Amino acid sequence: MFETPEFWVLISFILFLIVFGKKIMGFLTQSLDEHRNKISRQLEEAKRLHDEALSLLEAYKQKHAEALKQAAKIIAFAEEEALALKKEKEREFDHFVKQREKALLERMENEKEETKAVFRKQILEEAITYVERFLEAQKDEKKELTENALKEITNISLFPKDFLK
Repeated sequence: MFETPEFWVLISFILFLIVFGKKIMGFLTQSLDEHRNKISRQLEEAKRLHDEALSLLEAYKQKHAEALKQAAKIIAFAEEEALALKKEKEREFDHFVKQREKALLERMENEKEETKAVFRKQILEEAITYVERFLEAQKDEKKELTENALKEITNISLFPKDFLK
């Protein structure tokens, strides 16, 4: 057993571990501790960044909610303004329609009066024409009656024809 090379390799390995094991263990421990500390710092940084991101997210959620509320207020105000404007324009339109209706009624009344005046004038002209024709006819009749009466008077005498001779 002492003569085999494997035995001596095992002995030298054990001696190597005994002599250098503490240093190697110290080095490994130190390296692992540094690596653990580094990972710990990275985890703390990640946690801090995570917390910061959550707080930013919450702040943005609040700002978003405020923006939505403000947008809702703006929309409500715009709707109220639109409704008020619509009512005002409807009143203006109704007023305009009433004015136009009044003007048209006045115009119709004026045209009605003008038409009545034209008809009156035409009726008067027709009546005057008929009266003139009637009077002309009567004048002709009177003239004819007068002429006939004069003829009869000349034909009838109070005295016989021989009386004056």
